[in-house]
Amino acid sequence: MITSINNYERIPGQWLTIETLHAPQLLPQLQKPTIIKYASQNPQKGSRWIVTLQHANESSGLYACVDTWKYLNEKDISLDYDLYFLIMNGYGAIGKENSAIFSQRFTSDQIDFNRIWYDYKDNIQKKIPAIQKTQIEQLTQIINNSNPEYIIDVHNTTGNNQPLGFISEGKDEQLICFLVDHIVHSNNIPGSLQDRFAHICESITIECGKTGTLASLHVATKIFHQFIHYKGQKKEDEKRYYRYNDIGRIVIKDNIEFNFYNGQKQKKEDNTFWIREDIEDFNQSQIEPFSLLGHYNGPGLPVIFLKNDQDLTSSYILKDGNKVIIKEMRYGLLFSKNKTNVQNSELGYLAQGKFS
Repeated sequence: MITSINNYERIPGQWLTIETLHAPQLLPQLQKPTIIKYASQNPQKGSRWIVTLQHANESSGLYACVDTWKYLNEKDISLDYDLYFLIMNGYGAIGKENSAIFSQRFTSDQIDFNRIWYDYKDNIQKKIPAIQKTQIEQLTQIINNSNPEYIIDVHNTTGNNQPLGFISEGKDEQLICFLVDHIVHSNNIPGSLQDRFAHICESITIECGKTGTLASLHVATKIFHQFIHYKGQKKEDEKRYYRYNDIGRIVIKDNIEFNFYNGQKQKKEDNTFWIREDIEDFNQSQIEPFSLLGHYNGPGLPVIFLKNDQDLTSSYILKDGNKVIIKEMRYGLLFSKNKTNVQNSELGYLAQGKFS
């Protein structure tokens, strides 16, 4: 008997009456990872999966699910494959520990869902809460048994950026090019959903834009509809695609105080790392050599640059007086001014880019 997840064989009728912008009303019913199936009457192909809310503060996918369920029902859409929606962490999204809804990546009794999609037959050394391990094992079995053809894992960012997709190095681009214009080729993150299923089916990760914005909701909904109707075709209009690879991330060192300045607020006299206020303008833009990252009066550099967990700071970042500088021409990705995200994850990414 499945007790650690919810598994619906059809979209619950009462969920179809909820308005898109009232999607948080569903959170009390999503306290376990929840699968909702939209079944084909005559499945001819492998299943498709839309996964969202792995990170409980990234809400666009939940709203887009509600909107898409209404669309499927009202239009009586017929598919030749079974379509599944997986909403992972309503438990974290509902607003526990005196936090608001959609305000934390995961709760204090959880760890990041998107870092624990392992094959637990292997000897995994990571300490994982027992309930989450059980949930991942059950979900993995159900996904595998559905004969998946495509999986998209839908996320948001905390900074302003255009939609972009992540695909494993060397994988076919046709689906991801149908969904987004900005494409990142990268090594899979160990324990991520994309990494777990990359050898089984076409698995990609989509970042829909800044969480909590109407723009990212519209992007997510459009991507869901495109994914549902994808038949292996290319986009009808010829568009320019932006491709990025060789990515690494800028991480602020432990115990470094940091803030953002706009010229008037800058305080050069203390040992705070003052990051340029317009840092999010780096996203999906060319960063010129010797561009300013911020100011820091303390000893050494306040950041490190990691590529595949290798410290390459000296090749990418330098300090000139109190100025912290990006040495080489690169493209910026996922830079954010969200202090919690910056502290717990990274300030942003640098990548090589090419366009076609």
